[in-house]
Amino acid sequence: MIGIPDPATLADKQAIRDLLYTYCRAVDRLDVPLGHSIWHEDGYADYGAGYYQGPGRGVIDTICEHHLGLLSHSHQITNILIEVDGIDAGSEAYVSGTMRMERDGKLFQIGVWGRYLDRWQKREGRWGLLHRVVVFDHQEVRETTDMPAHGLPASRDRKDPSYQILVKGPRGET
Repeated sequence: MIGIPDPATLADKQAIRDLLYTYCRAVDRLDVPLGHSIWHEDGYADYGAGYYQGPGRGVIDTICEHHLGLLSHSHQITNILIEVDGIDAGSEAYVSGTMRMERDGKLFQIGVWGRYLDRWQKREGRWGLLHRVVVFDHQEVRETTDMPAHGLPASRDRKDPSYQILVKGPRGET
């Protein structure tokens, strides 16, 4: 039977959850400094030998560089399980990513589904990612047809409308 965690553990789990969500925001907005902020300086990322293995902050650079060649991308995190043990924690989070690219005048959609297996550590009161292994469950590339645009256009940088909403201060002052 799983008991209800104490308030400090709940706060730690929420801090880690927020960092997982921040990762998605960073790679979707190509916000390299934001992506670096989730990692400890000595963090290590293993996205597989065919993609990236090395310093954690370096994977942010690699992903954002590769995403520059895409038309759009969107990442989501779900089914987050976190176990906290003092200043150490482990998590499993399901990730899905959808990316669009154009090749030879045709529009393609890339779908990636997998899991992030992460080790976290709290240092000087701040949680940071220490080690990530990515498990890829399945992937696909398929030709697609674009739909007419609706709503505000997204931007893959700090011009995205979300940066005007997620600000500090009671009236949006930064």
